[in-house]
Amino acid sequence: MRRSTLVWAFLGVSVVVGLFVVKYAVQDLEDRLHALNIEIISDRDAAQVLQAEWSFLNEPARLEALSREYLGLVTINASQTITVSELIRLLKTKKENTRISSTSVSSKAPSIAKTVMEPDWRERTLIIVNKNQ
Repeated sequence: MRRSTLVWAFLGVSVVVGLFVVKYAVQDLEDRLHALNIEIISDRDAAQVLQAEWSFLNEPARLEALSREYLGLVTINASQTITVSELIRLLKTKKENTRISSTSVSSKAPSIAKTVMEPDWRERTLIIVNKNQ
């Protein structure tokens, strides 16, 4: 046999073995791709179910009924809202009432009402709100 025949035979066998290996590698990759596509479809279905559940759980009528049943909350009326100027007036009158009630308490007893009801933080907040208006 000639050397060229052996070389061509070796190259032919190498090509066959290489194609065999590549064929099974491609099949493995296709199987993996198929499994990933199935997983993507199931994840999309799960996301749709979660979206529907989220929409149901956040339905305003349902939340209102639950808040009334478990928290005792009711819907506010327009008459329950006040302007910032009315809030300032209310806080000033509350502060004056607190000062009057704290002076009527004996000086020996610690004044809890004065320390709790002192609206310093409220006044600072209202000043900031008024500047921004």
